[in-house]
Parts: sequence; structure tokens; C-alpha cells
Amino acid sequence: MNHYNSLKGPTVPWGYRQSDKNSYVLEPIEEQLDALEQAEQYLKQSSYKEVARWLTDYTGRKITSMGLWKRIKKDRANRRRDGQRKRYTTSYEAESSVEA
Repeated sequence: MNHYNSLKGPTVPWGYRQSDKNSYVLEPIEEQLDALEQAEQYLKQSSYKEVARWLTDYTGRKITSMGLWKRIKKDRANRRRDGQRKRYTTSYEAESSVEA
């Protein structure tokens, strides 16, 4: 799910670029997002510093270890929140169909 569809601050999130048509709209860079998913797996065996260095070398776009940590932390929180929202919606729909 794309949690970064519009620019909300001065910094463009890693894995996205500003649209040519509207500078407040963000477009995903699929190669970088795929590399970010791989990086999350590499973090199980390596440090943030090593993985950030690999991401920078692999994609050509710089990311610091702290930037990687913040990005991974935010992505995990978003996935958790989306899962909770989905479970709540499903249980609410089940309750409302039983009452009807």
C-alpha cells in the first residue's frame, strides 16, 4: 500500500520522487521500493549501517542508517495500523450482518 502519495514536509521519502506535473504529488520508484523490501530482510542478519551502505550502492540514492531505521520503523507501524483497521472493519461487518 502506498502511504506516501503526497508530500507532507520538505523531504521526499526514500523510494519516491516528486511528480513533474505537481510538486506535491509523489510517484513511487519501484526499483528502490523493491530494494527496500530486500533491505528489510537483510536487517535480520546485518546492521542498519551495512544495509544502508548496500542500499546506497545498489540504487545510487543515498540513505543513512538513521534514515533507514526511521523508514523501516514507519513502514512497520503503517502495516500494523492497516492490519488493525482491517480486522476492526471485518469484525464490524460481521457484527452488523448478524444483527440485520
